[in-house]
This record gives sequence, C-alpha cells and structure tokens, in this order.
Amino acid sequence: MQATKIVRFDAAHFLPSHTKCGRMHGHTYTVEVTVTGPLNDRGMVIDFHTLGKIIQEEIIDKCDHQVLNEVLPIIPTAENLAVYFVQRLRERIESPHFVSSVRVWETPDSYATWGFYHGE
Repeated sequence: MQATKIVRFDAAHFLPSHTKCGRMHGHTYTVEVTVTGPLNDRGMVIDFHTLGKIIQEEIIDKCDHQVLNEVLPIIPTAENLAVYFVQRLRERIESPHFVSSVRVWETPDSYATWGFYHGE
C-alpha cells in the first residue's frame, strides 16, 4: 500500500554553467512524497499528519524562501533535489515502511522523479 503527501514551497536557485538558468531565479516547487508499506493497526500506511510533520522539518523548514544554492550541499536541479529529499526523509521513516518515490515539480509542466524501482 502507498500513501502520498504533496507540499509546496517557494525558493530561488541558479545552475552554474547553464546558459539560461545560470542567473538566480525562483520557483514555487511542488514535492510529492510517497511512502510504501503495510497498513498499521489503524488501517494506515503512515498518518498524513506525521508524514507532513517530517516533510515540514526536513524540506520546508530548510528550503522555503531560501536560495537553495546557499542552504543545500548540492547543485539544486530538480533531479538533485529529489535525491537529496529522499536521503533526508529515509532517515525519518520507520521500517517496514520506506520512501518509495519523491517527485519534485519545478514548474507546472516539468518535474523529476526518484523512485525506489529506479534505484538511486
């Protein structure tokens, strides 16, 4: 079974050596986090409130209204953000449940997805 939480945050970034995106600009990012695992005794994979709190602490509190290049140890492409978010969230989700995918929407029609079935 899977449960997905969707959140949004605003942030700026730039991509060094990129012709257009080398200049600082901003996005309203949408992040979809999917957790997979068995249902617990309350009939849930994970409580949405609990998942939302983890996402708030690991993603929103660190990234919202920030220049991502200044606060994250990565070049903040959508692909790198997805991998970074998976790494942060994995540490907080308890077995036998696991983060099975993270999708980072940079614009309404452009996103990158990290999925458990694709590997790292």
